Amino acid sequence: MSGFLKNIDQHRRSFAGTLILCLGVSGCAAQAGNVTSAQSALVSHTAEYNFKMSRSDQGSSIVDATGALGYRFEKVCDGWITEMQQIMILQGTEGTPINSAFSMTQWENFDGTRYRFRMRDYLNGTKVDEVVGDAVRESDGVKVTYEQPVEVVDELPADTMFPTQHSIQLLARAEEGEKFANDLVFDGSGDAPTNRVAVVISDAKTVDSSAKDQSGLTKVPFHRMNLAYYPLGEAENGPTTEMAVDLARNGVAHALRFDYGDFAVLGTLDKVTELPVPDCGK
Repeated sequence: MSGFLKNIDQHRRSFAGTLILCLGVSGCAAQAGNVTSAQSALVSHTAEYNFKMSRSDQGSSIVDATGALGYRFEKVCDGWITEMQQIMILQGTEGTPINSAFSMTQWENFDGTRYRFRMRDYLNGTKVDEVVGDAVRESDGVKVTYEQPVEVVDELPADTMFPTQHSIQLLARAEEGEKFANDLVFDGSGDAPTNRVAVVISDAKTVDSSAKDQSGLTKVPFHRMNLAYYPLGEAENGPTTEMAVDLARNGVAHALRFDYGDFAVLGTLDKVTELPVPDCGK
């Protein structure tokens, strides 16, 4: 693989992992009541995003980026289901564009003790990676059992969060007026599935959205979460990715901003639709 293709591959994996982390207990965790309130405020929905390059520095190996993301976040009777399909076309300084695609399905129970995940990576229409596994929170840590690409078991620290649990914690902190967070989060994706995520949280901001929204989901104020991702055990090397997500209390992300140093990408909400509340026989 050429140097350019390696660079493309790194960015492709980075897109995939950070998208999961932004859309889903440490010593600075919010109080339990606030967490419960934040969880109850989440709304099941589907969302569509469009991506475009917002900055390309001189000398960058990537000169253009476009893409789309389809996202589904749904409350079911035993937890949260998240589905995502993302396509990104990256254009280098020479050669043909690289068509990168990523799909993900995950389920996480309400108390953050169980997490199942399946991720698939595609490059120019060919599947290049698939990860399938299950994570369980035990008394002294988190046990991850991978089924694909190889059967292996991994052990993570006890304070490791799963994606939806992490999003709920961030929203609870935002409601309390907290400005900083620093959590260990596992999503199962790519070569660095566990990251120390440092977050700076803004005050509540009013929404100016042009997205198609028949349910009024975009009228809820949001907090801008600025996140930096440090792979577990490699914090001394600095963050691999920095991004910002405009996340409303109902769980709808209005915008996604990815900064990769020599270029940046902006994702904007194009359409959001509320999903019905599940009938769980109660």
